[in-house]
Amino acid sequence: MDFRGDERAVTVQIGAVLLFGIIIISMSMYQATVVPNQNEQVEFLHNQEVHDQFESLRGAIIESSSETTPRPSTVSLGTRYPSRTLFVNPGPVSGTLQTRELGSLTVTNVETTEAETSDYVNGGLSYETKSLEYRPDYNVLQSAPTTVYENTVSYNRFDTGYEGTLNDGQSLINGRTISLVLLQGDYSENGVGSATVDAQAVSPATRTVPVTRDASGNVTISVPTELSEDAWRELLAEGNDDYVHSVDRSGDRVEIEMQGEEGGDSVTYNLRVGAVEVGSGVDEPAAYYLTVVDGASTRSIGSGDTETLTFEVRDRYNNPVSGVSVNFSASGGSVSIDPEGPTTDSEGRIRVTVTGESAGTAEVLGSFDDATFTPSTRQDAGVEVSVSSGEAAESGGVGGLLYENDAVARDGDDSFSTPGGVEFSLRNVGSDSVELLSVVVNPHDDSIDGLSDRVDGGDDDPGETELYVESPSGDALVDYQITQNEFVDVPEDGLAIDIDESGDIGGSNPVVGSGESARFYVYEFYETGGFGGTNVDMTGEWLSVRVTYRLPSGLVDAKTFSFEANAQPEGGVNAPPTPRTTGPYSVPEGESIQLDGSGSSDSDGSITSYSWSITDDPTGQASLSNPSSARPTFNAPDSVSGDTDVTVELTVTDDDGATSRRTTTVTVTDTDGTPSPSVSMRVDDLTDIQTNNPDFVVSYDIGDTNASFERVEVRADSTEGSASGFAQQSTSRGSVRFQPGYGVRQTFEVTIDVIYDGPNGEYVESSRTVTDVADARNRNGNADLSLGSSASIDAFDVEDRTNTRRNEVWYRADYDVSSGDFNRVELVALNLNGNGATTTTQRTDRSRNNVDIIERRDGAQTDYRVGILVYDDTGAVVDIQTVDDVADGNGP
Repeated sequence: MDFRGDERAVTVQIGAVLLFGIIIISMSMYQATVVPNQNEQVEFLHNQEVHDQFESLRGAIIESSSETTPRPSTVSLGTRYPSRTLFVNPGPVSGTLQTRELGSLTVTNVETTEAETSDYVNGGLSYETKSLEYRPDYNVLQSAPTTVYENTVSYNRFDTGYEGTLNDGQSLINGRTISLVLLQGDYSENGVGSATVDAQAVSPATRTVPVTRDASGNVTISVPTELSEDAWRELLAEGNDDYVHSVDRSGDRVEIEMQGEEGGDSVTYNLRVGAVEVGSGVDEPAAYYLTVVDGASTRSIGSGDTETLTFEVRDRYNNPVSGVSVNFSASGGSVSIDPEGPTTDSEGRIRVTVTGESAGTAEVLGSFDDATFTPSTRQDAGVEVSVSSGEAAESGGVGGLLYENDAVARDGDDSFSTPGGVEFSLRNVGSDSVELLSVVVNPHDDSIDGLSDRVDGGDDDPGETELYVESPSGDALVDYQITQNEFVDVPEDGLAIDIDESGDIGGSNPVVGSGESARFYVYEFYETGGFGGTNVDMTGEWLSVRVTYRLPSGLVDAKTFSFEANAQPEGGVNAPPTPRTTGPYSVPEGESIQLDGSGSSDSDGSITSYSWSITDDPTGQASLSNPSSARPTFNAPDSVSGDTDVTVELTVTDDDGATSRRTTTVTVTDTDGTPSPSVSMRVDDLTDIQTNNPDFVVSYDIGDTNASFERVEVRADSTEGSASGFAQQSTSRGSVRFQPGYGVRQTFEVTIDVIYDGPNGEYVESSRTVTDVADARNRNGNADLSLGSSASIDAFDVEDRTNTRRNEVWYRADYDVSSGDFNRVELVALNLNGNGATTTTQRTDRSRNNVDIIERRDGAQTDYRVGILVYDDTGAVVDIQTVDDVADGNGP
């Protein structure tokens, strides 16, 4: 058989070769198109991950700027592609995270009324700051952005010039608060793995300096930035319309000009500066200037009397510096001085006790630079002390006069509504009566240079005369008969008013007996530069008042007091009561809820009656039980069609018959058989009044949640200003802390929203709002969040070791916490008057003896709230014990 002419096998071989070629071509196409597309998706997802991480990094930098503890954040520098058996991947993606020079962040056209601080601040401030940037080296993804953090903002910058912020947030300007967060240090990391960035404050922003415009123009913040003018304008628009005047680009920076006036008065802004280090290369800031904490106006004491002066060393960011040696001397021989120690304490402060030796004037000088004193330079500070003749008396100083910590700013009977008057009380704690002869009133702000009651006619009551003195022996007044457009000049060293001679109408000298009090009314203060003068809001203003008096022996002497005028009325003309409720409320249909108006108050008296009523009820079936009590019960209708709001009104009456009303809302929820989440919450008020630092710990426990639960949103908003805070938590139990940086003695509304995620998106399923005044006292009606497994306080003993002679507050405590869920305790010493230091400290041990809560700080003879808070493993406060005490070395 002959097969030489048979060619059938050739066909099979050709088919195999063609099939193999098709497979190779297909694999090549897959390698060329599918693999890059899949890798591009990997790179895109990585870029989105970096964006989220930069948001966390931004938050860590901002939060660390006011804290002493570091805030770590992680950024994924690169990524790897999924492994492939038959196909080839490029090398893994790497990226670079590093700091870049940005330029100087400046604040210009500023001045401050703070004594000695003006030596440094007035005119302008300038600080170097940097940006932190991430640049990826992707293999496939085209035009990937550089992700940037700078000046409290995070955003993407593209090569095409397009830019986009990663959120709508900035914290550079918030109402009247200017917060400069300076990024410093050298950081550079490159690779595929994750980089950990530790944001550590080298100068935590713990001090706020009040600044206002100067003669050169409005306060202006010049921001070095690569972000556009439009982007900054959009970022600043939210909540800042009343204060941001203009936003303009100039070269490589944006100029933000602030409003100069509000209601005819210059706007005062609160300036805070914090410096944050990432990487290395930043030295701890050195001492830069010296200031006087309680004002540098002249102090007056009697021979043999003592006065404590408090100096503070600050760095160039206006924050305190500890451990600095300060030299002190006194000119002349009228006083002797006794510094408390050679260096500043943990708050950057050092105190000097001044004793009057003989009649005359001396200047107490401090310097951390050298022994050559020049009080006008920033390294030096001086306080003039005037010593009067006479012998030292017992019980609280010459004559036994004691300031009652009750100064208040209030509007008089003029046609304006500005609280330009000041009222205060002095109590005679000596054994002899005193006859009040004259008063010298000296605002610490020298721009306050006029006094006028601006009332034609009237009954010569308080608020209708320049000076009114109310005493048990009879009242006295001084009324300068001037036209409404004229003022009594207030010199820089104060206005001297002779009680029975100054002005056209005078009264006899009042006599204050032992144990009795006299109340002083001074109305009203003005800046006289403008047409008609500008009525000054005296809330928060410091004054020195010198009272001259005569003892029964015929000895004439004087006593000087320095104090801050508070916003809350404390006496005099009746102020209406303030109604407060813990609503708005939410209650399921067919159930009841207790309303709470017990937080209502009357600043100059007491609440005598409560009256609740339903003013708007779409259902017509809601009712109240015990409507004349502070805490009535609201009874919801048995059934509603959809959630329904019922309006309830609270009327409170004070002991003078004045009434005030406030409405709140009760939402009756349509349950459809499914219970709404319950919201239990408590607000612990740890406010530092002296430094204008509200501090709220908001603990919560959300019950009856279901699978739709997404998160909890907590916010605190001042009802009297722009101070606010916001936080989110993914857990149904825990706590958040708000320290907005200003807003002391303002009322805050604290709201918890329970967010659910449904078929149509997210919505608020339950909500609760309570109110609290930032005054270092807890609100009434806090929920008990302790569980059966929670730790509790077994023992808490406090010892008052205060040294009143040196004005050194010192509280020591022993405590013991039981077994159970426990995370930490927080020990607090809260000054309740605003003229003493506040301290909080956290510890993780359950039992401890001889713990110094506050040691050798200013505030002797003032009211304190001393206590302990216990936190469980979720961070919620589960037990608290406090005691009120006067820091006098006795008790409590």
